[in-house]
Amino acid sequence: MSDNNIVLDNIAYPLYKHTKGGRLEYSYRGIVDSTIVEHILALAEANFTDSKEQILVRKRVYFIMVECLQNITRHQDVYDDPDFDQSALFILKRKEQSYSITSANLIYDQAIEPLREKLEKVNSMDADQLKEYAKQVLSNGTFSSKGGAGLGLIEMARKSGSKFQYEFVPAKYGMSMFYLNLEIPMSKTITLTHDQQRIDKIRQYRSLLQQCNVALLYSGTLTQGNVKSLLSILAKQINTTKLLKSRVNNLMIEMLQNILRFGDRREGDSDNGCFGMFIVSEDRKFIKLTSANLIKNSNIEYTRKILDIVNNADKDQRAGMYHDDSPGKGFIAIANKSRNKYTYFFNIIDGDFSLYSLNVFLTKENEQSVAM
Repeated sequence: MSDNNIVLDNIAYPLYKHTKGGRLEYSYRGIVDSTIVEHILALAEANFTDSKEQILVRKRVYFIMVECLQNITRHQDVYDDPDFDQSALFILKRKEQSYSITSANLIYDQAIEPLREKLEKVNSMDADQLKEYAKQVLSNGTFSSKGGAGLGLIEMARKSGSKFQYEFVPAKYGMSMFYLNLEIPMSKTITLTHDQQRIDKIRQYRSLLQQCNVALLYSGTLTQGNVKSLLSILAKQINTTKLLKSRVNNLMIEMLQNILRFGDRREGDSDNGCFGMFIVSEDRKFIKLTSANLIKNSNIEYTRKILDIVNNADKDQRAGMYHDDSPGKGFIAIANKSRNKYTYFFNIIDGDFSLYSLNVFLTKENEQSVAM
């Protein structure tokens, strides 16, 4: 593993700081197609089932997600250069008083001004004006091979009741990255504060995901119900050989179940679930799976001891430890299935809790071990 990758190994903590305060965050970075859209919507639906939001709010969020994802699939432009990062970005975040939906995708520069005009026109209208404008576009609008004449944007604005935040960031080859963010309040009585720096934060976040080769991130409450949905979606999005995909799937099961069994809970947390993060990173050589959960500071040294014992043991030693019914069976199973040494981190959050993250590596070619 390169020195650069080792520096970036502790990816969970900076992502935790970004997602902190959100009850749910699901991020996808990559090329968006119809299959990916189905997976993202399925995960959102699983989390809606576990949430207590009003049905009307859920419907609005789901509608805007569909429109946003379809806009990416219709309008994302791709250039023939494998070294040019052309990945789109989709983020669903549940905050205290709102849902936030963000997308980013490449478009050619000649498409910027027509799109900017549509966004500005929609942003300038109130609810009644948007209703009339929707009727006008529906009856008079022209349609192209890439969809309607701005009707999707109008309906997104109507359903959310808020204004678009957007930015066009120059890339290369006459293309720019188009960032779009929309907030959906939990109720119509809530007035949201406009965050002028929201797009800047999203740009920094995408840069961090790109730097660390993160394809997927889930952060929020984990329960037995949504873990099953998350596993199904993650498994479908891992693109590798059948044999390695089976090992990846088994590892994901073990790592997520470990969070449910051993993740420490804050006072007032539900007994049915706990906070957890799961991250999938991938480059040409490795697939990295990262799990993270809260741990009481008083439990760190014991956990560190078990982690080191298992990580420093060879396969035969681990087999003896497993059959001797030693502590750390989950770590033993993870070490055996990955066939590589794992890394871990404890980052202090406050006087009681830290974020404990575990990174597990799988070699994509020749099943060689990672040099740690």
